[in-house]
Amino acid sequence: MLLRAAQAAAGHQQRADGTLYVVATPIGNLADLTLRAIHTLALVDAVACEDTRVSAHLLGHLGLHKPLVALHAHNEQAASAAVLARLARGESVALVSDAGTPAVSDPGAVLVAAAHAAGHSVVPLPGPSSALAALSAAGDVQAAAQGSGFVFVGFVPAKTGERRSALATVLADRRAQVLFEAPHRIQALAGALAEAAPA
Repeated sequence: MLLRAAQAAAGHQQRADGTLYVVATPIGNLADLTLRAIHTLALVDAVACEDTRVSAHLLGHLGLHKPLVALHAHNEQAASAAVLARLARGESVALVSDAGTPAVSDPGAVLVAAAHAAGHSVVPLPGPSSALAALSAAGDVQAAAQGSGFVFVGFVPAKTGERRSALATVLADRRAQVLFEAPHRIQALAGALAEAAPA
């Protein structure tokens, strides 16, 4: 049923040989997966993913079974070479992370750059973005509306000295800031921010 709905909505999109599709995946709510993303995942020959267990679960929910190529922070160079070999054979590959948009504070940037360098098409599929979702609900982005924009910082360093230096740079900029942090380090980041910028 879901695959039929995706086919109906995005059926005009055909699989392009030797193309890397950068596919945004849900951030905690499977209903956020777009019909275009579902259709693309059904079309591709393989999926390069951050964690094969997470992606297998997502594909299984959709009734899809695809070869999975593990591509994470510890093997990105070697895994990128394997994906490039697939693209060179005319296969199409979807790049996904565990949640959100790949290659933005998640693995994938090395692969995307290598695909461009090798002359392959790279097609982004917009979808869930934790940075934009946070900004939309923050109620504190007037600066962005007035043209000064916002700054995407991503993950700040975990080491105390490096973190302190990074936060000093963040606090010196008056624009809205988007920082990422691992769940188990949120309290430490909140404490460091409170120390660096006491109310």
